[in-house]
Amino acid sequence: MRKRRAMRVAAIVICALLVAAGAAIDRARAAEPVGAREQLHAILWMQTADEYRANALQAYRHATSRLPALAKRAGTAAVEQMQVDARRIAKLPTAIVVDLDETVLDNSVYQARRAAAGLDYDDASWQAWMEEAGADALPGAHDFLWAAARAGHKVFYVTNRQCLAKFARTDDACPAKTATVRNLAALDLPQVSEPDAVTLRGERPDWESGDKSVRRTWIAARYRIIALVGDDLRDFTDRATFAKRRAELEPLFGERWFILPNAMYGSWERSLAADVCGKDDVADVCAQKVMTRKYARLVTVSAAGK
Repeated sequence: MRKRRAMRVAAIVICALLVAAGAAIDRARAAEPVGAREQLHAILWMQTADEYRANALQAYRHATSRLPALAKRAGTAAVEQMQVDARRIAKLPTAIVVDLDETVLDNSVYQARRAAAGLDYDDASWQAWMEEAGADALPGAHDFLWAAARAGHKVFYVTNRQCLAKFARTDDACPAKTATVRNLAALDLPQVSEPDAVTLRGERPDWESGDKSVRRTWIAARYRIIALVGDDLRDFTDRATFAKRRAELEPLFGERWFILPNAMYGSWERSLAADVCGKDDVADVCAQKVMTRKYARLVTVSAAGK
């Protein structure tokens, strides 16, 4: 009898502990930023899915196969160069322009660390990650970049990683660039130490904007840009221009524009909830408003079913 009573008491205690643990987990989850929780599947897809790896390899192998034809074929991949006289462009040396983050460099480890800790992106943690210089190369990136370099094309790495004054040191005005070049060199990627091969946002006074058009224009003054590679529409043109010229520009994908998948973040995500937050909203309130807007944007009835 005493043994049975002791077992019942032990069972009750265990149940109480499990309930308390569950409640603690629920409280911890409730305290986590909504954005960090919502990124879980996107991060895991990039880190674990054979399908993600296949997408990246497919994009880069296709881009590699297109290089010989693009070098011979007249014209440009850059919107900023399309109105320039074709005869003048034809005399320029050729170049390819690639984005870095989630195009050449895999930053899913950074995203995973933030999500696991229940934290969102911030400048300080991103700066620390860049200075680790430990990002891996995306599948297919190394082979494509070396194929381009060996074919005689100049490679430009155009990134929105930033040179922020608050992280500058007396011996290094832009630690982000120093670390990024070190990371790329460790991955044995071509031309990374050449002057101006790697360009960061804010590196020059007129490069403060996240719009890469200014830097593409700067490159286009000296090179014929035969291919663009990125993971975000803005690696090719700004979203407003694409919306206005979709019929003209969309056929460039797979021809001169090559895009990598990125479900973790990007201008596509920010555009879904632009201007939803008020100037007085604290971070948590803003995050909840953004997530509410995103759920409201879900399409729950197909066009064919209307």
